[in-house]
Amino acid sequence: MNCSQFTPCEGRTEIVDADGRLIWHNDDICMVFVVRDNAPVVLAGLSGYGMRPACELNNEKGAFPIVEVLTSISGRTMNHQRLTDTREGSQLRFVAAYTYERGMRHVLRIDQKDEHSGLLTETEFSMFPGVSAVSCQSRIASERRLPVEAVSSLNLTVPLDAAGGGVDGVEVYWADSTWAAENNWHQAPLREIGLPDINTNINPRVPGARFNLSSRSTWSTGEKLPLGVLTMGEGIRRSALIWQIEHNGPWTWEIGEGIDGLHITAGGPNGDDHQWAVVLDERTDFVTVPASFAICSGGWQQVVEQMTLHRRALRSARLAVNGQNHDSEQLVIYNDYMNTLFGNPTADKELPLIEGAGKLGVDVFCIDAGWYDSADGGWWDMVGEWKPSTNRFGNLGLKGIASAIRKAGMGLGLWLEPEVVGVRSPIANELPDSAFFCRHGERVADDGRYHLDFRSPDARAHMDDTMERIIAEFQPKFFKFDYNTVPGVGTEIDAGYLGEGLLGHSRAYVRWLDDLKHRHPELVIENCGSGAMRADYAMLQRLDLQSTSDQCDPAIYAAIAAGASMSILPEQQGNWGYAQQEMDDETAVFTLAAGIAGRLYLSGFVNRMDERRLRLVRGAIEAHRQVLRNQSGQVPFWPLGLPVFSGDWLASGLLPYADNNETGYMTIWHRGGANSVVVEVPQGATLRPFFPKPGLIDKSHGAVDWHVEPLDGTHVRLTVSDNRRSARVYAIDMPDSTK
Repeated sequence: MNCSQFTPCEGRTEIVDADGRLIWHNDDICMVFVVRDNAPVVLAGLSGYGMRPACELNNEKGAFPIVEVLTSISGRTMNHQRLTDTREGSQLRFVAAYTYERGMRHVLRIDQKDEHSGLLTETEFSMFPGVSAVSCQSRIASERRLPVEAVSSLNLTVPLDAAGGGVDGVEVYWADSTWAAENNWHQAPLREIGLPDINTNINPRVPGARFNLSSRSTWSTGEKLPLGVLTMGEGIRRSALIWQIEHNGPWTWEIGEGIDGLHITAGGPNGDDHQWAVVLDERTDFVTVPASFAICSGGWQQVVEQMTLHRRALRSARLAVNGQNHDSEQLVIYNDYMNTLFGNPTADKELPLIEGAGKLGVDVFCIDAGWYDSADGGWWDMVGEWKPSTNRFGNLGLKGIASAIRKAGMGLGLWLEPEVVGVRSPIANELPDSAFFCRHGERVADDGRYHLDFRSPDARAHMDDTMERIIAEFQPKFFKFDYNTVPGVGTEIDAGYLGEGLLGHSRAYVRWLDDLKHRHPELVIENCGSGAMRADYAMLQRLDLQSTSDQCDPAIYAAIAAGASMSILPEQQGNWGYAQQEMDDETAVFTLAAGIAGRLYLSGFVNRMDERRLRLVRGAIEAHRQVLRNQSGQVPFWPLGLPVFSGDWLASGLLPYADNNETGYMTIWHRGGANSVVVEVPQGATLRPFFPKPGLIDKSHGAVDWHVEPLDGTHVRLTVSDNRRSARVYAIDMPDSTK
């Protein structure tokens, strides 16, 4: 393909009306674009499920271009530091528009061109039927040499007119994320966190302030999450907007204000933040990382529902491409790492755990880190060869341990870290420098580990051979793919810019995952990254399970689990339940409760448990399997509002989205403070104890009494008998529910 030309496309092109409007919609989403001869295409109207249709209410005056392209030779039209008001973006002019279908998606593509610079853009919007959400992505090319330092994946005009309010009424929701403290959500008025009112009536220029978040290197969720939420308006005109960047590397999003409107810009790496650039010419084009948004009437909980449906659609589409199904969502997995072996497996330790896990009836037993270590503790900087240890498993060897797992009625799981090679690994000497990240003429090392570059044929061949060997020799059913190395800004190998090399690797890695899944569609693969440091939907639309944290304290884990459904599908949300024999009943329930309505990811010394404690864990598994039956048709909700990470009370749950005859679920944790709390439930719903079932714990073993008091049709008071830490899972029976 000649990159200086638009991509050939067949589809309907005469879709701009006499007023210069291009209206694209389904039953939920409506987008109104305005096409003018002397201006770029702008998004003048946007509405979603339950909102007044955008075609009835649009504001061309406050609209923003649909794509921004920042070059080093033309910059911006205003001197500020935002990613908007780019000169190239303002000089684009409409060429053509197309509508067509791709699989289950309805697609709109808008082509534009800047005749002066030769820049060409193809901006694609796509949506799944029945979901109030849209995916966005652009391809840019140029007829002449053009150095680009930023390009938006999405550039949205926020529909303040449809919400019946202005910027002053906008609230923002965003999340911090760090190791062992993931999904720490916050909420604040936009005016208080970065967009002060500068009075543009007196100061006649575009405000330069923004509220922005970004990531660095390859931990896409290592500091902040690549998504945010806005709520706007009040009463019946209240609406909400959510967006996410689907990239396993650097990203940036920002909220900024124009004289007559508000924008959200989101995309992958850029020059200022990530040392990224691309020089377009007749041989080189560029496609942005994908991003998505959802919009609907109501508040943040309603728009998270729509994004949940969209994430499911993204994942289902990817599974179909790779020839997979959703069987992985029914598996209960035991892993020997958390609060148990912590990466130090031996035959003497594993065999009792295998026997104990087998008695619980789980589906998979995963041997975590260390199974390949023959150096008595050197597994951190000697990884990369991925051959079983010669001294950890005695005469049985890893094959014998795998056989014991299968004899106990479980499938084998193995931990792996595909992207790293230890500096002392034999593989480090076998592979050339071009197979690794390099800077300043040297391999990049982080804490005794090199980072493979999956653009390299040698790196990919090494991991392809490794995976095929392990699969053939041990027949694993499950892999835990971990990621504990941060290689910095990028690599100079085959890259004009360090960030360009990093982006190339990130994209090559997910292509490698696709190839692996296509060859072995039966494999179930967990996405892990020092807990949830790379929990984005570039990874999660391809992989099956996401560990939500490495947090070892059940009290803190409750906060992580309570907020996780904001960013992770419930059916992918691997919340650790690491009950131990020495715990009192309430502490054991507290940790197990985290996984009931998500994915119960078991650990703990199950071999040390007496029959009474085993019954409690079996009860958790039984409850969890009931949830799994209908989980993929349910959406998250938060009966106490946005989880407060340090709060005394925390709650989250699932509600049926389409079928009100289904049963919902609510998990609620009490960590101290007041002994009662009022929760909101659907109209007419009642709460029924779900876990633990009566008899699994009792007062003689220190149980806390929980009392349920209905207050009105939508509120229930929960009261505990004392302030010790405790938790419960309730079934939510709808008025016409059949149990």
